[in-house]
Formats: sequence, structure tokens, C-alpha cells
Amino acid sequence: MSRHGHDPDRRPVLAIPPQPLSAGEDVPPPATARDRAIRDAALARIAEAADRVGVDRRRFLHTASGVAGLLATINLAACSTDGDGGRAAPGPQRPTSPSTAGRPSTTSRSTSTSTGDPGNRNSTSTSTTEAPTASSTPSTPSSQVTTTGPGGVFEVPEPEDVEACAAALTFGGAFILDVHTHHVIPDGPWVRNDSRHANSLRRLAPNGCGEGEPLECLDRLAYLEDMFLSSETTVAILSNVPAASPEIDPLTFAEALRTRELVDALSAGGEPRVLVQHIVAPNFGLLGVHLDAMTANVETGRVVGFKTYTGYGPGGRGYALDGPDVGLPFLEHARSLGVKVISVHKGLPLFNFDLANNGPRDLAAVAGLYPDLSFVVYHSAWQRDVSEGPYDAGRAAVGVSSLVKALQDHAIAPNTNVYAELGTTWRELVRRPTEAAHVIGKLMAHVGEDNVLWGTDAIWLGSPQPQIMAFKAFQITPEFQDRFDYPELTEGRKRKILGDNAARLYGLDSGALRCVLPGDALQRARDEHAGLLTMGPIRDSWLPRGPVTRRDVLTWLARLPGLPAPA
Repeated sequence: MSRHGHDPDRRPVLAIPPQPLSAGEDVPPPATARDRAIRDAALARIAEAADRVGVDRRRFLHTASGVAGLLATINLAACSTDGDGGRAAPGPQRPTSPSTAGRPSTTSRSTSTSTGDPGNRNSTSTSTTEAPTASSTPSTPSSQVTTTGPGGVFEVPEPEDVEACAAALTFGGAFILDVHTHHVIPDGPWVRNDSRHANSLRRLAPNGCGEGEPLECLDRLAYLEDMFLSSETTVAILSNVPAASPEIDPLTFAEALRTRELVDALSAGGEPRVLVQHIVAPNFGLLGVHLDAMTANVETGRVVGFKTYTGYGPGGRGYALDGPDVGLPFLEHARSLGVKVISVHKGLPLFNFDLANNGPRDLAAVAGLYPDLSFVVYHSAWQRDVSEGPYDAGRAAVGVSSLVKALQDHAIAPNTNVYAELGTTWRELVRRPTEAAHVIGKLMAHVGEDNVLWGTDAIWLGSPQPQIMAFKAFQITPEFQDRFDYPELTEGRKRKILGDNAARLYGLDSGALRCVLPGDALQRARDEHAGLLTMGPIRDSWLPRGPVTRRDVLTWLARLPGLPAPA
């Protein structure tokens, strides 16, 4: 049973709150007037649909129909303005002009229809509703707006059509491999040895979660629920967070292996549901200690890759992958151990990060030096303060375009040995469908459609299922495909991104797993869990785990000694 907090007096929470959110690692900007208008309009539309079908409103929020109502509202907000809601360009990029393809926006209630294959660029789609604006509310009719729409759209049925929403927003047996997931061990030595960090992670637990230790709501059982009972995820790669030593690590490699054993015990024939990568912070202390730990963990036979944070280091100083003192010895040792996948956090600066070492330049450089290694760019070098537009080499200092430029500067061709991962990036782009079209389009075109990987940063933001549903519904408009040479986001390409690409990278047979795993004990538990969501005591299993809003994070930081609260 879910251990989320269920406070009957709290404000209803959408499955994907349409505002900047954080996993507690950085401070997101505040919600805009547009964000609040989308939230209010979506809540009103979903409540209307829930009443019509006779379902509890809060329960309905966290269903495919609730997600459809939210995505339809985001469509209309984008259609009513210049692509993504009139956002000023805070960074070095901006779309060259509003899209001239997409959905007409017309009258007062939502009606979304689609003909043809949703992955077919010849399919047609229309959506009619009251468009939420910064000055309008669901109870205040706005003037009728007709526009040609943004560069990305979500193709969704009416939220009242429960069966159609479930069919349209779920993949029904697709292989989904989430390469970016987390949890903690609530009674590990790190709780005593690093009380400041423990107190910070306690704030990630949902309000009202459990009666004892809040960290239990971020443990491996919560992980199992969020990843495998509340979502369609087939296989996940589990990571810890950067730590200078195992004594202050919220999830040691040994504990991650225990999580794998627990989940795999429920899998058919011992097939893997959880894979484990080892986090390396080679610039802390003696390099040899970290290299020895890499060797010891590889000897378990369970390491699928190494992950590192080049922007993280003592005194706020990171390191470069192509540096002779730390980066190259780390890569040479990984190579000597036969571990061929190196994942690196790039973009999305966290607290006290070294920005000079957080960009993708060094990764592209070593990708050229080591063509036999594969490099995964976590977050795809995306940053909050960049308004993503089409690639322009002259305006590519930061953001996803900086990754494209780094690859081009070092002659790294698409679909070779650099991969782009979508954790947090996709979640934050859902509310900005034109920027989402540019990011997904650029990654498919320049990193390669075979080298874009699905990741969600779960369980910090709750179950990944709403993100999966949004991706299922998303399309890049034909006009953006033509203007910017972006590939069409077909069903086949979505399935590649969601799992088949990562399966190839990590040596898994996605076809065989797709056949074997649906009949295992975990799938049966998932089916039972779905029944509890429909009629039983679980009403909102997709709640994000806070702090997620700017106010949450700033309040949390103020309570932590030794961590400055950014302005």
C-alpha cells in the first residue's frame, strides 16, 4: 500500500504541476502568472470531467484522464500566445518565430479529436477550449483566440472518455528503461555521519508521509512502488548521489545491490528489473582510493556503468574529464576494468557547482579520444535559464545547443558514442511544448535518434508515469519538422527513446524481456495496485516528493545550517 501522505485538506495537486520544479538539488524559478492560469484551468477542466463520469475529483487527477485534461490545457495555453506562452528569452537562444502549424483554438470547453496514426505526420488534430491566460481564470471567459499553434502538441482525447485516455496515454507492453533513478537507505550510517544531508533529504518526503522516520518514504519500498507499481517502467538503472565517501553516502553500492536483489526476486526467471551503476567522485581525497573502489565493485559483476559529476568537488571546484590529473586516469581505469558506459551530469547546475566544469566540452573531447567507450550526458546539458530554440552555433554557449556544438567541434557524429539523457529535462519541458519540440528535435537530429535515452530522476519527483504519458502524447508539428529538419516523433522513435536505445547500450534483449517480464510477480502486483488506485484506498500515487516549488526549496534551505539560500 502507498505510503504517500494523504491530507484531505491539502490543495489538489496535478500529476505534473505546470511550473518549474526541483528535486531538492537546485532552486527553481517561481511559478509565473501563466503557470498559475494553466494550473487553475486544468484543475477546473479535470473537476468538470470527474463530475461528469462520477469519479472522486482527487482520484481522477491522478489518472490518464487527469493527465489528458492537463495536457489539453497546456496545448491551449501554447496556442493562445507565441508558442510557449509569450516567454521572454532569458538565455542565448529563442525560436525564430511563432509556429505556423498546430491546433486552432476556439471556444469555451475542451474538445480534442485526432484522426489517423498519432505517429503519422499526415494525421490531423484539433483542440477547442477556453485558453488560459495570465489574466483569465476558468470562471472568467476569455475572448476567442484563433492561432496556428506551437511547435509541439499533445494529442489527447477528451478527459471524460476514460477508456480512450487510458489507450492513448499508455504504451501497452512497451519496453521502458529508465536510466536515471534514486532512493535512500533511511537507517544507513550516513544519517548519523552527515546529519545536515539527512535533514535535507527528510524534506523530500511527502507531507504527512508515515508516522516515524520521513526518510522511510524515500526508501527501497517507496522506490519499488513508484517505479514498478505506479508506472509502466520495465527496467531501471539505480544511482546514488555524489558523496565524498561511503560513510556519508545515502545509497552505497552494496545497498543498491540489495535493492536489485529485492526487485529481481519478483521477476520472472531472475531477469533484471534493476541495474546498478557506481558513482565516482575521483577529485575528492586520494584518487587511488576511488580507483580501488571501482575495481572492488566491478568484481561483483553487477556494475553496468560509472557515473560522475564533473561540476562537483571540494571547495566548489570540479574537474575536467580530459584533465591529466583526475579525468583521464579515471577513464583509463574504467576502460581497463571493461566498463564501457560512463554517465556524466552536464547542465542543470546544482548547489555550489563549478560552472566552468559543468559543460559538455570535455565530454565531447574524451568521446573522440575513447571511441570504444560510450558517454551518457545526463540532463542533455539542459539549463533552466536557457530558452531553447533551433540550433545556432553562434548562440550555443549553454543549454542543449552547447552539447550539439561540442559534438560538432570534436567531430562526434550522430548515433556513435555519445548519448543524451532526459531526466528532469523532459519533466520541465512538458509545460513548454515549443521548447520541448526544439530539444527533442535537436537531440534526435544531432545526437541521433538511436542515442537519446529515457530518464526521469525518480523517485525525487514521484512516480515517472505522468512523464511517460506526456511523452506518449507528444508530437513535433510537421511545420517544425520541415523548418528545422527535425525527425518526426513516431511511435517507433518514442519506443527507441523510452527503452530500446538503452537496452542496446547496456546489452539487454528488450524483445525477450518484453515477452518474459509481463507474467512475473511484479506485473501481478502492478495490476493489483492499479485496482487499488481505481476503487481502493490509494488516491494519488503520483504525488511529487517535495520540496519541489521555489518556496519549498527556499524554506528547506533556510532550515539547513551551512547551506546558503540563493536569492
